[in-house]
Amino acid sequence: MRWFQVDKTLACAICGGKPAIKVSYIDSYLCKEHFLEYFERRVLSTIKYFNLIEEGDVVAAAVSGGKDSLSLLYVLKKFSEELGYTVFGIAVDEGIQGYREYKLKALKKVAEKIGVKIFAASFSENYGLTLDEAIKIAMRKGFEYKPCSICGVFRRYLLNLAAKELGADKLATGHNLDDEAQVFLMNVLRGGVPNIAREYPISRGGHEKLVTRIKPFYFIPEKETLTYALLRGLDTPFVECPYVKYSIRHGIRRWLNSREREQPGTKYKVAASSLLYGEIFGKTYVSMASLQTCKYCGAPSTSEICRACAFRIYLGLTPGTIKLKIHEI
Repeated sequence: MRWFQVDKTLACAICGGKPAIKVSYIDSYLCKEHFLEYFERRVLSTIKYFNLIEEGDVVAAAVSGGKDSLSLLYVLKKFSEELGYTVFGIAVDEGIQGYREYKLKALKKVAEKIGVKIFAASFSENYGLTLDEAIKIAMRKGFEYKPCSICGVFRRYLLNLAAKELGADKLATGHNLDDEAQVFLMNVLRGGVPNIAREYPISRGGHEKLVTRIKPFYFIPEKETLTYALLRGLDTPFVECPYVKYSIRHGIRRWLNSREREQPGTKYKVAASSLLYGEIFGKTYVSMASLQTCKYCGAPSTSEICRACAFRIYLGLTPGTIKLKIHEI
């Protein structure tokens, strides 16, 4: 909770009131009212600058019940009338015991509070097994694929299917500044220039079977999404996914946080580099990426078999088209 240990002798840079947070990269304290205004104004600026949402759009928000997705849902709902779009949420229940059930409970509470419909799809109903069960199989096979790889592919596949099924024009995710900086460094370490080119506030090189993805929190630090959620009363349980320790991202996250403490603004500089490379290489790599059709499920893929079907084969499941099972919660 060190993020919120603010020196009470200091004051809001705008009104002189009681400070709620220090925004380190502008070296200023802000009170609750002005921080909320500042946060929302920056999100709105990102939406408008990158044309993430157009009037008349149906926007699906990928929501998990965590701080980022709850803040995203709240902000998207708040701006929906002003910008002329409609919004609903899509949640994916991976089947992580002792974790997901608490997050979904928090999500339902917030959704009812702000008046947004939430639809949920589960791994067990759509793939025939939970993530916990999938990881046990992967471990028996030598743990070639880490939990985050399997989960990420299966989640993205279901989110796109659900967004398409429910008529969404855009699929908004709660990826924040920290996420973007971490992913950029991971791609650099892996030599993944095509992946760097794809990281952008809005997906490019569209396909009729893929719902356009947007990231309204692209320039918002993780610290601020958590602060926003707390100040807005968007309660979320402080439980961490038990599989995060297996990810290379875990170490990169810790390193970035340490650098940010030493040199405020580090994450912005890294994310700015990601954005710059996305601008430079984006058109080239997106145009070069000739999408095929998965021979099992018909989904767009960069290879003969999409990753979702490849993982199903690896886990001993039957690949192919999923008849989506989704319900309102």
